[in-house]
Amino acid sequence: MIFVTVGNFGGFPRLVNAVAELKARGAIRDDVLLQIARMSDFTAQGCKVVPFLAPDEFERLIREAGVIVCHGGNGTLIQTLRAGRVPVVMPRQRRYGEHIDDHQVELSRALAGQDRVVLAMEVGELEGAIAEARRRTQPPSPPALRMLDLVAREIDAILAKRGFVQERQ
Repeated sequence: MIFVTVGNFGGFPRLVNAVAELKARGAIRDDVLLQIARMSDFTAQGCKVVPFLAPDEFERLIREAGVIVCHGGNGTLIQTLRAGRVPVVMPRQRRYGEHIDDHQVELSRALAGQDRVVLAMEVGELEGAIAEARRRTQPPSPPALRMLDLVAREIDAILAKRGFVQERQ
């Protein structure tokens, strides 16, 4: 099963449409679960679509999915890395109007540079990234949890200053 999550920030049409298109044309044969946030009218043939998941269900899917495809949000990435998974990450990009800045791009590139994620910046890279993620079951070494927490806090602080989230305690 492929688990696709866009987090809770808002919908991510570029990502979910790309996965739905791969499924529709047979490039993905697995079952697909799309967690789509606030895209209430979205449907995808052959995919199960849910707006949100309970935290325990989300954690179970992170542990059990064959492949995880996600946005570049720090909360999702921290949970995925803590579970010892190597996700496919398509970060939201400012140039597409998907976020206010490119902090997801910066974080995703840093993690890709450490071989902790498979990066797919563009829709055309997604199929190959999913194939690569299938080949990699574990990161080269356990993630430095303290460092991940520090990065998450710094990102939250930046976003809090801009009025988007509350800082972690």
